[in-house]
Amino acid sequence: MAAKRLVYFKIPNMEPNSQQQRQVYRTSRDGYAFILERSDVDKLKAMSDFEGREEPAVAEDFLRFRAESWADVLASAGAEPGEIGVAIDPHQKKAHLKRAERVVITADI
Repeated sequence: MAAKRLVYFKIPNMEPNSQQQRQVYRTSRDGYAFILERSDVDKLKAMSDFEGREEPAVAEDFLRFRAESWADVLASAGAEPGEIGVAIDPHQKKAHLKRAERVVITADI
């Protein structure tokens, strides 16, 4: 008589809708932590240069490709390292880099 084999499936633990729960994207460079809120990601995705790109790639790529130059500009301006909020202005195609709700610099997108 043949013995029956038990088959076990490995199912990874996942949070439901984990992608939708992510509210903030961040990247660090030279002591500066650039933070992009979910509402600004939506503004970014609506711009023609980023239209059709999916989250999280659009947010992560946007921050990664700009972090080095932003860090250099902030350091040259004498800004202390720390958290820097990134606010998107889709009409002017600008990124406003803020600390404590005060704009430190404005950069082209």
